[in-house]
Amino acid sequence: MLRIADANASVCHCVVIATLMIFTWGLGDGAGAAKCVRAAEVAVDSENAILSESTKTPNSYLPSSVPDIDVRTIVGNLPHLPYTISAEYPDGQQGPPVRVLWPSPTNNQQVLQPGSYSLTGIVPGTEFRPRATVTVTATDGNGPVPVRELESFPLGDVLLNLDTQQRETPFIMNRNKFLARLVETDPDSFLYMFRDAFGQVQPDGARPLGVWDSQTTKLRGHATGHYLSALAQAYASTSYDKDLQATFRKKMETMITTLHELSRSAGKPRDEGASAVADPTQVPPAPGKDGYSSDLTSDGIRHDYWNWGTGFISAYPPDQFIMLEQGAKYGGKDDNIWAPYYTLHKILAGLLDCYEVGGNEKALEISRGMADWVYARLKNIPTETRINMWNRYIAGEYGGMNEVMARLYRLTDDQRYLECAKLFDNVEFFFGDAEHSHGLARNVDLLRGKHANQHVPQITGALETYRMTNDISYYHVATNFWEICTHCYMYSIGGVAGASTPDNAECFTAEPNTLFSNGFARGGQNETCATYNMLKLTRQLFMYQHDAKYMDYYEQALYNHILASVAERDPGNTYHVPLNPGARKDFGNANMNGFTCCNGTALESNTKLQDSIYFRDQANDAIFVNLFVPSSVRWQQRGVTITQKTDFPYSDRTQLVVAGHGEFTIHLRVPSWATKGYTVLVNDKRQQIEAIPGSYVAVRRDWQDGDIVELQMPFAFRLSPVMDKPNIASIFYGPILLAAEEPERRNDWRPLTLDHGDLANSFEGSAQTLRFSAGDTTLKPFYETYTRHSVYFDVSWK
Repeated sequence: MLRIADANASVCHCVVIATLMIFTWGLGDGAGAAKCVRAAEVAVDSENAILSESTKTPNSYLPSSVPDIDVRTIVGNLPHLPYTISAEYPDGQQGPPVRVLWPSPTNNQQVLQPGSYSLTGIVPGTEFRPRATVTVTATDGNGPVPVRELESFPLGDVLLNLDTQQRETPFIMNRNKFLARLVETDPDSFLYMFRDAFGQVQPDGARPLGVWDSQTTKLRGHATGHYLSALAQAYASTSYDKDLQATFRKKMETMITTLHELSRSAGKPRDEGASAVADPTQVPPAPGKDGYSSDLTSDGIRHDYWNWGTGFISAYPPDQFIMLEQGAKYGGKDDNIWAPYYTLHKILAGLLDCYEVGGNEKALEISRGMADWVYARLKNIPTETRINMWNRYIAGEYGGMNEVMARLYRLTDDQRYLECAKLFDNVEFFFGDAEHSHGLARNVDLLRGKHANQHVPQITGALETYRMTNDISYYHVATNFWEICTHCYMYSIGGVAGASTPDNAECFTAEPNTLFSNGFARGGQNETCATYNMLKLTRQLFMYQHDAKYMDYYEQALYNHILASVAERDPGNTYHVPLNPGARKDFGNANMNGFTCCNGTALESNTKLQDSIYFRDQANDAIFVNLFVPSSVRWQQRGVTITQKTDFPYSDRTQLVVAGHGEFTIHLRVPSWATKGYTVLVNDKRQQIEAIPGSYVAVRRDWQDGDIVELQMPFAFRLSPVMDKPNIASIFYGPILLAAEEPERRNDWRPLTLDHGDLANSFEGSAQTLRFSAGDTTLKPFYETYTRHSVYFDVSWK
């Protein structure tokens, strides 16, 4: 076995557990902050005991001091305090920045007037209490307005390739699993409940889907939206196989033709001269009923589509939308609803994908009809009612309706759709209240305890609204959410949510930075579709601000959650990915006949795995290489193709081969984990560049056909401890999360003793297979783990 050397890690890693990633709480305002203080007192006492008893880190490796800092902000906005600050170490030794936990108030009362105030933070595991002096100044309103500078390439212009040893990569393997099963699907199964709602006769042999698309499930139809997106993406992506591409096109056209016919019948007389209700605001109860009902049983469902208003399309009648307006809550009874706008978002997003990605004009027509229906109803609802609707647990979950409405405006230039996008503002979450006095736009953390996937897609919608309005408050909603979510609520795989407090595997923890004390729900963590939505948000943010932090996160979540969420031999996939000791991934829906939300987003994720490897700038003067995946990108505007040849992550090298010529810039990502060096060669000549981990380097030249760019970025072992339990940590090798396979469920965290002098000395194994061992613990990539696993370990030092 090869011993992996990491000579640069000796000081850095021995203090990680003690300082870098230990999170506790500081002083704050309000009830939320008071809870944090009490939690901090317990956590600090507990963790100091752990450090003294189980951690044998020499005192010389702990910081000798940390500085106080000065921060500026503007009136109304909570300051962006640094998550880490520099530290001094004994005898001038080099050491990492240390994590500081600052107060996290639930409002912005401290910054409502110009002036200054101070905050005391905690460096967890130490007695250091750095002070931040915050200066609050009036704003002149002339700050920079972020501009979307980058664009993605069409899916068909980026091809996934075999690696240099002609092996299928995890990307190709997962894609092929989904495409193979997608080819076998019957569109009539995905149309079944739509035909059922409209009282149509089913085609011979048609079979309904199950799980959340069964007869009586109030979310039925959601999988059809995912299916439409997957078909459009599969059609666009399979430019390498014309027969396969034709198959997906035919399935997409079959879906759109039927949905188009159904939508055109809504609100129109069934027979000539018969009555009908065309106005979406005048939809009556079902014939013979006094009120609205969510009864979808064969005997209870209404079929009077002529009374539903023009343009209506769904797999159930309009009652749930109307009941939401009237105050209905989430539940299983006939006077309860599930999440009608969540389902509708999936359908509209799928239709728009069929138009934008798949080129189907009828799909846009269907979308416009339903968008007109929604706008007609929502524009008459008082603001207070809408605020109540969008804050209602599950019932008010609307997915990314704001995103699709803003997207429709971009595609049609119809102002009503932009107005409708704003009607989906989750006002309290975004802006604090109807007066827009605080909230995410002002950097106030309001994620605590909320249902994660109910809120993540709303943020992508806010960013799309910003794109169409240039209202900077929406941009701040998106960027502040991303920072808070990824720093204060995230597990090591890049997933979020999984709270034991509140006791709901789909919720953010009750307070930030408390994954150990308030997370690791027994019901699971890391809802896969929440990560799907975080990736959508992240890539969009990167297009405005091409900061490597976004692609660092994207890589982490893509490799360690999305790739890890698919079964070994079929397209079965996960709902949650639990990370408790000896947990196990549960894979479902391998036959694509019974979907949960995450089974639906898996269809989308695995038919667009190439979508963020490369971006281009809008001037077509630069290309960004974001991910290191064997692939080819055809840059049509420049007449250039770039082919990436690599075995990554089973190698720390990659090669870019240029076909074509012209002067442009290639921006190469320097991952944050590339701390052992980063080398760039062009045609075997080493480039003199400053490669800072967590950045991009630019290589500009008049490129010629056959030019070769070679990168090397040595991997290193690193630890990612739990925020509030520093001895519980995950192990990464470069970007890859390593897991131990377990024979059974554990009641405790697997113990692991590591070498504090040089972390790499703790491991033996092969970088070419990513198989390692530390003592009696064997490790391999989490995305190659299909049995029980441990990805967090109880770490102590030799």
